[in-house]
Amino acid sequence: MRLIVVTLFACLIALPTLAREPIPDRLVVLTFDDSVKSHFTVVRPVLQKYDFGATFFITEGFDFKTNKKHYMTWDEIAQLHHDGFEIGNHTRDHMALDITKPKKLKQQLGQLKEQLEAINERCREYGIPETTSFAYPGNGIDVAALPILKEMGIQFARRGGSPEYPYKEGRGFAYEPGLDHPLLIPSAGDARPDWGFDDFKRAVDQAELGRIVVLQFHGAPDDAHAWVSTPSDRFQLYMRYLVENNFKVIALRDLARFVDPDVAPRVPEFVMNDRKRSLQSGGSTIIVRKPVDDDDLRYWLENMVTYHRFTTAEVRAATGLSAEAVRSAVERWNIRTEDRPERPSDARLLVMPYPGGRHPRTGFLDGALRPQRETKISVFAPWNDRDYFVLDIPEAIRRNDEPRHGLLYLAHSHVDTMWTRQQVELEALEWQRNADGSLVMERRLPNGVVFGTRVIPDRDALRMEMWLSNGSQEKLSNLRVQNCIMLKGAPEFAHAGEENTIKSEPYIARRCLNGDRWIITAWTPCQSTWFNPPCPCMHSDGQFPDCEPGASQHLKGWFSFYEGEDIATELKRIDATGWQRESFGVNVSN
Repeated sequence: MRLIVVTLFACLIALPTLAREPIPDRLVVLTFDDSVKSHFTVVRPVLQKYDFGATFFITEGFDFKTNKKHYMTWDEIAQLHHDGFEIGNHTRDHMALDITKPKKLKQQLGQLKEQLEAINERCREYGIPETTSFAYPGNGIDVAALPILKEMGIQFARRGGSPEYPYKEGRGFAYEPGLDHPLLIPSAGDARPDWGFDDFKRAVDQAELGRIVVLQFHGAPDDAHAWVSTPSDRFQLYMRYLVENNFKVIALRDLARFVDPDVAPRVPEFVMNDRKRSLQSGGSTIIVRKPVDDDDLRYWLENMVTYHRFTTAEVRAATGLSAEAVRSAVERWNIRTEDRPERPSDARLLVMPYPGGRHPRTGFLDGALRPQRETKISVFAPWNDRDYFVLDIPEAIRRNDEPRHGLLYLAHSHVDTMWTRQQVELEALEWQRNADGSLVMERRLPNGVVFGTRVIPDRDALRMEMWLSNGSQEKLSNLRVQNCIMLKGAPEFAHAGEENTIKSEPYIARRCLNGDRWIITAWTPCQSTWFNPPCPCMHSDGQFPDCEPGASQHLKGWFSFYEGEDIATELKRIDATGWQRESFGVNVSN
């Protein structure tokens, strides 16, 4: 057994991310563009009256320097800062990136640092901190601007509602942290003079289920730019609605309380394109599982609140229930986090279906849109009542001729499967929960292929088996199975670096940053072991032998905890248990 220990220099160790506040429902960010005079004369007193936060994006473009009828003075801008509002950067000349003209765009990107620094210099002159928030002038965006913004200290940047919606509509999607790049935050609403109350309400009603609504206003009114003006009486109506309906209203910089600005998707445009496809197909970008009856609701509430410590907003994201319905049910059954029963020292490892509602990844969320819960389980650590690990078994099943067919199965949306290419939607399933504590999941695919997983908890480990029965008419080969252990629920293991990670096929083991606690997993036959830093997650990926029509194949799996220094001896001990040769007596469907 060849042991590979991955270590890094201490200076490269990535510590667990700073704990953030849970994203509440009804969280709204107010933003105001273009240094308009009414920001000071109309908007400021309304926001002060309601104790709302807001970001004012400042530019010296247009005729800012000479037209003080329509634009604020720098003294007024400084007063907004002293009032507690955020001053953001909108470039000196209101430089809108023009992606339709590549030569011009290249010149603009070369000028972007100078444009940002010019506003920063004016801020320093008036005792205003350098800007950390940015809004794209004219809502013109290009991903080549992202590294420039980051270099200039910008943490959050707001775009418009396009490309998902046409610019002229003033509509948009709410911000989904982890999916939307923090430097490409969409406007859920971009107020226009022909906006009615229904348009405003459609925008702010998106502030739920982990999504944050960012609103874009110009002047209220904006006499210099009538096409984006908001009548002052209508603006005041909008603000009254927010206060009367208990919205929490903040500045863009305040997102740092809830969102890590360093967590970004690998492909910034991915979620935009996914939303456009959803709009074209009429599908939803949100997946919820409504409980079927009171018994089902009570089980999932105990699962989420008592064991996973979900907030009301997270329960809502999983179930689609209203906040009132969640609170009422929790009170009716007296479900509380502190009532989690104490487990005997000789108890089997605690395993539950993962409920969804809280994404199990920290990063690379664009690689796992709309994660399905029927392949995911939570394994709770034996050393405290908080830490848990999410096993996605299987996350994916790959197959022969994948470029032509797509994947055989994928437990979220990211790349094509055989079924997404055919526009076939797979039925939502649930784990079968058995009296002995075991869990079983089995799925029949439209081509007759059946696969499933059984998980049996014991005191020392989880023993797992996966099966695949080929009910199709073709031979299946190259059946690589991605089995993922996601670490977000156990912060001491959730650092992005590979230090303290050991690979010894079929095993992969990981030690916490401080201490001698380990998690160990393996699948056999094993195709590869690897670690994915952005998620972060670890893999022991199995491979089914080639499967003729009518035949079945099996994989065996292991997951355990270990406390100690001699991990090599522990892996030998696990090998000696014979887990790779055990039979669980799984009944395979045909």
